[in-house]
Amino acid sequence: MHDPAPVSRAVLVGASTFTALDDLPAVQANVPALRGLLGDPVLHLAAEQCQTLVDPASPREVSAAVRAAARDATDTLLVYYAGHGLIDPGTGLLHLAVPDSDRDSVFDTAVPYEWIKRSIETSGAARRIVILDCCYSARAFGVQSESVAALAEIDGTYLMAAAAETAVALSPPGEPHTAFTGELLELLRGGVASPNEFLDLDAVFDQLTRRLQAKGRPRPQSLCRNSLGSWPFARNNAYQPAPEGHAPIPDVARALDASRT
Repeated sequence: MHDPAPVSRAVLVGASTFTALDDLPAVQANVPALRGLLGDPVLHLAAEQCQTLVDPASPREVSAAVRAAARDATDTLLVYYAGHGLIDPGTGLLHLAVPDSDRDSVFDTAVPYEWIKRSIETSGAARRIVILDCCYSARAFGVQSESVAALAEIDGTYLMAAAAETAVALSPPGEPHTAFTGELLELLRGGVASPNEFLDLDAVFDQLTRRLQAKGRPRPQSLCRNSLGSWPFARNNAYQPAPEGHAPIPDVARALDASRT
């Protein structure tokens, strides 16, 4: 009897229309665009392995989707959220907004990140990746110098997050996608001119950081508590084989960033 084939799962959540918060229309385009790239170039996910939720009806709907994916995944688990990040002023904990979320009543109208964290921590997936394209106005609640990445950390998981900035920085007017996800999509589609056939998670994050900062946009954040950063996340569509006998040149900028981290 053969062991079952490893299973990957993804949950992509986008909250774009709100009753008590600013709308983020670009988020609606993020989810289907990212799902389209999760087939061949990235995780090789079939349609049934990737669940999408756009403007979910309740916090429980989001939690249930993540819990089911975390339970089923044995290979790779990817959880993506785009929308408003909110801080509960009573606890300082991160919450993910849904359409009915209210900044004055975060604790019972938004998804506590602790719910998401609990499901991911107990998953049997070999690789667990969290991408958060959200923001929060930390000053409004007196939260000092906390980052989305620090608030959302999960041991054994690679976390990539947009900076803790305002909704304007998250979703530039007139652009089809939010700033962070738009750059991620462009990177995965176009690749990076290099002799590397695949882009690992650290390379993806490094390139995102350079491209966003070159445009004067907030610096993203990442946390990794294992060796998952070197895992080949996506095929490099700009792969250029190195000439025979060519010695690779060390990426000094990346090494310096790593040492500072």
